[in-house]
Amino acid sequence: MRQFVRTILLAATMLTPGALMAQDAVDDSAQQSDDGVTQVNEIFVTARKTQERLQDAPLAVAVVTDEGIDRLGFNSVTDLTRATAGLVFDDSFGRDANRPVIRGQANILGDSGVAFFIDGIYFNGSIADYDIDSISRIEVVKGPQSALYGRNTYSGAINIISKSPADRWGGRVQADVAEGLTYDISGSLSGPLAPGLGLIVGGRHFKNEGLFTNQFDQTPIGVQETSSGFAMLKYDDGGALRVGLRGNYTRTRDGQPAIFATDANENNCLPDNGALYAGRGRYFCGVIQPRPVSSDYSRQFAGEFVGNAIDTWNAGLSIDVDLADNLTLTSLTGYNHREAVQRTDGDYSPNRFQGVIFATIPLGPPTAPSVPFGFASSQTDFSFSNASKREDWSQELRLQYTTDRARVLLGGFYWDQDSVSRDNRVLPPGAQAEANANMLAARQARCAITPRCGSLSPAFPLGTLAESRNSAIDNIRNMAVFGSISYNLTDALSISAEGRYQEERIRTLAQTATVAAGNIGAAVPGEATFREFLPRITVDYQLSPDHLLYGVYSEGQKPGGFNGAAAISVGRATFGAEDVKSYEVGSKNTFFDGALVVNLALFHNEIEGYQLTQPVEVINPPAAPQQVTAINNAGDVRIHGFEFELTARPTPELTLTANYAYANSRFRRGSDENQGVLNDVADDGLVNCSTGDQLPNISGCQSLFGDITGKSLPRAPEHTVFVDVDYRRDLGNSDWEIFAGINAYLLSSSFAQVHNLAETGDSVVSDVRLGAQNDTFRLQFYVRNLFDETAVNQLIRYADANRDLRRNFIAGLRPPRRFGVIAEVRF
Repeated sequence: MRQFVRTILLAATMLTPGALMAQDAVDDSAQQSDDGVTQVNEIFVTARKTQERLQDAPLAVAVVTDEGIDRLGFNSVTDLTRATAGLVFDDSFGRDANRPVIRGQANILGDSGVAFFIDGIYFNGSIADYDIDSISRIEVVKGPQSALYGRNTYSGAINIISKSPADRWGGRVQADVAEGLTYDISGSLSGPLAPGLGLIVGGRHFKNEGLFTNQFDQTPIGVQETSSGFAMLKYDDGGALRVGLRGNYTRTRDGQPAIFATDANENNCLPDNGALYAGRGRYFCGVIQPRPVSSDYSRQFAGEFVGNAIDTWNAGLSIDVDLADNLTLTSLTGYNHREAVQRTDGDYSPNRFQGVIFATIPLGPPTAPSVPFGFASSQTDFSFSNASKREDWSQELRLQYTTDRARVLLGGFYWDQDSVSRDNRVLPPGAQAEANANMLAARQARCAITPRCGSLSPAFPLGTLAESRNSAIDNIRNMAVFGSISYNLTDALSISAEGRYQEERIRTLAQTATVAAGNIGAAVPGEATFREFLPRITVDYQLSPDHLLYGVYSEGQKPGGFNGAAAISVGRATFGAEDVKSYEVGSKNTFFDGALVVNLALFHNEIEGYQLTQPVEVINPPAAPQQVTAINNAGDVRIHGFEFELTARPTPELTLTANYAYANSRFRRGSDENQGVLNDVADDGLVNCSTGDQLPNISGCQSLFGDITGKSLPRAPEHTVFVDVDYRRDLGNSDWEIFAGINAYLLSSSFAQVHNLAETGDSVVSDVRLGAQNDTFRLQFYVRNLFDETAVNQLIRYADANRDLRRNFIAGLRPPRRFGVIAEVRF
């Protein structure tokens, strides 16, 4: 918080109140004011699948355009979304592991409730490495959008609008160079090929040589590299037919991510006196502080690429045909293909092939002073090695009829995705011998501190490393019909009704296997179908041309599905759908001919069957306990909050943008297995079912599941704040403009799990910029993370392979303060 105040004071000192319009989106048809700055009341959006002014759209939608991208100096989609109230989006666990959160509807793993679209076409993948030079604007539509947008939009939708070809030939080349051997080179060329036919092509190469040092070998870690290209053909001669054909290719080669792991011995609460924890803390209470990364990933794989190698192709075809003056047929066809290989160190430590001991077993008379000991133990290869392929195509058809008082839309949607995932671990030479030595050393060390342990019993083998060959083959098919009708009851009062009926069928074929002979499980098939009708009702009242009131009721669904092969093998095959009912009221207001814009939205969401990733322990004596991660329907949730957005332009040179979002996310009812274990430990220091047995008819002890009513959702900060100040001034009588700006982004602390014990801590990230530009050149100097904020973005509860798999935490490091410069040439 002190850094946030320092940023505001610095902005006041440098510029006086004012800021960049981070949401100054503009359609090609929108106009600019005399000084070239887009006015908010001229912004057009397509959030309801029709073009309308942003201030006239009766829903919460935020927009960032290419103009805003250039001004802020952002170089990724995750950067852009900081300026959107109520949206949390980061890639600290890797650019393929981001899951945006809108209005507090978060999860730990699994699918997000926010879906991505490119030019209105569904895109099932990560956009953290998407080429922002190809983006004309991004629309972030908040609240359930299932009625019009469909699957996985039950908390919101992010729609990327691509740049269109220009009406005369031109282009741009931009270079962004920063500390940490980071460079980002992009360029594009655009112009007409024939009357009504235009082309735009572009490409980008981004390389970050690693902003952190790996303490294991003093080499850079967190390397990121992307090469991409895009092209669009667009036909529009002003007649009844309009066609757009777009294609994108992205090649990503990211190294081992800069993720650190805490030491399980640092756990500071809920001491467990059982054999595994031996009086140490079972959990950590408080803020997890960042620490250096130390990973031996370079010796985990023999001559293989380590990191995430991803190739993505996607294409979209849009066709609009005006069948009559007020009747338009639209076709949207999409295709996506993604191939990925992941090889990463999974324990995030400088050790490998550890020996894990779960329990000691004395083999002799209880009165003997010294006896041989056996050990319940396992050898670990805590690494990830997997190859996957995913391909999907979609088709949407819709017919829209418009009159002066009404608008009617009817449509159909089909989406089909096939995916294959296979583990492909190959152990490096000497791995088994090293694992045997580690296990022997671990047993000797345990024996040395265990009373009465005189020797190691030879009856207990050291164990064997396994090379996983688990696999999963999945198919998802979604079919839907949808429609909407809007009617102006009076010149000021309008009502609209939208609805979608969808059917999603999911098929899976999962298999657990290792390279060891005979260790191939039977293929486990599964099929489930989820059907739902999803409505939305909107009422809006135009108090005046500059003041709008609206109310929205909507429903959404995130489909259920199947967990992985390991979860299926222990009876955790499926999880159910997650449903939400949302209530929203809002007000949009423009004052002083657009110099001041103030928007407010209040919302209340009720969620049933909340999907939450939970570690599940399966008791299976006499073998060591099995533990898998699975998605479960943990309970019901209520979320309420509000979003406030302000854009002020007190003088032609100064602009202030500010937004604040509050989201209070709590379980109304629910239970959690691990909460039950913590409750069990809390009373007498043992996991002994002293609080009750969840499964009394089954031998062994399964702690009574714990009540999580009133607990906050994980990864759901209550407060987000963004403030930006921008100053621009013509330089004498020349065609040059000088500019300076500063912004701050505050994110309140969020919890790692539903237990609400370990948390990230508050963070404030501030950026500054200074530069000059004209119609041809732009030169911008910047500092990102001005005050060198280090608080982590998110946490995951994990297992410490160096401490017998006792629970610890992992987190990704935040990029440090860095200086850079952007140079751009337009022609």
